[in-house]
Amino acid sequence: MNQQKSYTVTLLLSFFLGGFGIHRFYTGYVGLGILQLITLGGCGIWSLIDFISICFNNYKSADGQQLAEYNKTLGLTLFYVWILLIILGVFINGATVSQILKG
Repeated sequence: MNQQKSYTVTLLLSFFLGGFGIHRFYTGYVGLGILQLITLGGCGIWSLIDFISICFNNYKSADGQQLAEYNKTLGLTLFYVWILLIILGVFINGATVSQILKG
């Protein structure tokens, strides 16, 4: 029987390197990891779905096992940090576009 993969490691890999599919390699999905690497996480959409699934403990390793040591607080914290980063990105990009248009 394979050793369970760590929830924390999988979550952090997905948060920082999700677009490259590194979390897929770690959890045993080598083929899907290569596909995510080639498509840059399915243009970000696939990696986003994986990240949200991991945050809420709905992601299993390739051998069907749950990730070890689920940490709800960490998952929710990183999920809210991700939301905050998206909002900040929208505001920063909006301000940049506004400055460009003003000349």
